[in-house]
Amino acid sequence: MVKDRIILLDSLRGLAVLGILLCNIPLAAVPEAIATSLPLWPLGQAPASVAVWWGTQVFFQQKFYSLFAMLFGASILLVGGEGGVAPDARERRKILILRLVSLLAIGLFHGFVIWQGDVLNTYAIVGLVAMWARSWSAKRLLQAGIGLHLALSAWGAWMLLQHAAKGGGDPPAAALAKFLTGVQADTLQYGGTFLQSFTQNAKDYSGFVIGSFSHWPPMWPLLVLSLMLMGMGLYKLGVLTGKASTGVYQGLIGAGLGALVIVGMAETLYVLLPSHPWPPRALARWLQSATAPVVSLGYASLMVMATRSRLWKAIPAALAPVGQMAFTNYLTQSILMTTLLYGGRGPGLYGKVDRPFLAGAVATIWLAQILWSRWWMARFTMGPLEWLWRLAYRGAMPLRRASETAVAAA
Repeated sequence: MVKDRIILLDSLRGLAVLGILLCNIPLAAVPEAIATSLPLWPLGQAPASVAVWWGTQVFFQQKFYSLFAMLFGASILLVGGEGGVAPDARERRKILILRLVSLLAIGLFHGFVIWQGDVLNTYAIVGLVAMWARSWSAKRLLQAGIGLHLALSAWGAWMLLQHAAKGGGDPPAAALAKFLTGVQADTLQYGGTFLQSFTQNAKDYSGFVIGSFSHWPPMWPLLVLSLMLMGMGLYKLGVLTGKASTGVYQGLIGAGLGALVIVGMAETLYVLLPSHPWPPRALARWLQSATAPVVSLGYASLMVMATRSRLWKAIPAALAPVGQMAFTNYLTQSILMTTLLYGGRGPGLYGKVDRPFLAGAVATIWLAQILWSRWWMARFTMGPLEWLWRLAYRGAMPLRRASETAVAAA
């Protein structure tokens, strides 16, 4: 039973890291300021492009970020335990702190050198805060996480209402023209030489890191904190390990489906209105963010039900190796994206390929990572980058499996 629960967590982690890629790749293909925009997308609004955009916004955007953050919260408990003053507890706390500090260093390297969309630095910093709540009860963790998420959603709604009271809408034509000029300049940099793309990437990442923690309230770090706390509470309750009742998972699936319908209706309304005005766009984005954890838990519940089904259990089994080496797969995705898109690293397709092409690239990477992860985990104890990361906080351990184990797993 324990083994099955570990496989479930790995399957959920694999689902999350693959789902995140479809959300990330537009951010590596055009300047982030317009990557999720429908009217400002530089390659027009062909029906296939709009269909990919709609599907991404409804079924993927923010859902898999949320799921991954919840699972990260669960990993804080898996590595660090629930606290206490025993010698073992102190040792686990030390290992957890080293793990998060080393993750911060890796995240900063990833963001500055490879891709500016890195979130590992935020996870590490927020994790160093969330870890002190390990001893809280599941109820208290959920109350804190859900309460914080509701407060952030309420704050977002208040800011939208304030903007609407001032007239709302898009910026004036002159301001929009200035904004698009800046976007075009960034596009030329990212699509230029290796040095140009490298410099622009580092500049944008620096702005993201500073802005995330200097703006008040720091919405992104607080959002991550709320999700980690929820994940810790759900782990303690057994929801993320498959120990809850079937009725609980059915209820979460129903709630997730309802949230998807609401977001889908809002996004459809926005798409159908010819001028794509600001009010329905703002409403759709707010609903997307506010309901993301509900949909994420609906997806997680579907995975739990799949593990209990003869017909569907092959899906979590295929995703488990991807999750076992999620760290390697996440960083590999960044390398593949930027090699394909950034100037001076490969074909240099930055700003030149539409959403259907990007979706095709994502599907190809999904297949490659599923097959690669299965091959690798049949022969090794963990992913290659997981092994290197572990050196920083726990020391060396054998990487290759025993030969007879490898043969049996293959």
